[in-house]
Amino acid sequence: MRSLSPAAILEKNKLYGNPFILCVNLKLPDGHTVHICQYDKPITIAGITYEPFPIHIGELKENNKGELTELPIQISNVAQELIPYIEDYEGLVGQEVELLWVFLSGSSYEVAISDTFQITSCSYDEKTISFNLGHYNLLDVLIPQRKVIEQCQWEFKSPECGYTGTDATCGKTFWDCIQKGNERRFGGFPTIQTNRVYL
Repeated sequence: MRSLSPAAILEKNKLYGNPFILCVNLKLPDGHTVHICQYDKPITIAGITYEPFPIHIGELKENNKGELTELPIQISNVAQELIPYIEDYEGLVGQEVELLWVFLSGSSYEVAISDTFQITSCSYDEKTISFNLGHYNLLDVLIPQRKVIEQCQWEFKSPECGYTGTDATCGKTFWDCIQKGNERRFGGFPTIQTNRVYL
């Protein structure tokens, strides 16, 4: 399992001032979308305001058979705002959830990484709603497509990378991509903990 070390997180925060912030877009069956963020105040991205909300995200990994497991995510149920939807729409199973990892760039927030999942199961109690998120039905897609790892998977200066500057080398890290001003084309997943997962 990979994760950013405390030293790496401290160094990144020292250089760039703010940690990554997790934002969630949860599409509801009535056409509305819930926009929440794992932060202590509202943030606005591309005209959409994400309200602060207690969120905990688990790790995406594979089991000993090489099969993909699901990504668990928990959100607070203190206000019970989602309970009517959960009860009326079978736990929101099948609904789309977009996860965004953003960072503060100057005076605005920029999206570093985004990924889209579907709710595969749901449970709740008076304090917490727990969703399991899965990617689209593996029978309907070709795999492997990309590895879910921290390092960038693009070849340096390739069309996917898109970097056209003067640097001759690349460290394959998101921090290096920020220094090059090319973070929007980063080809890795800097904050998901993984265990050799292939999508």
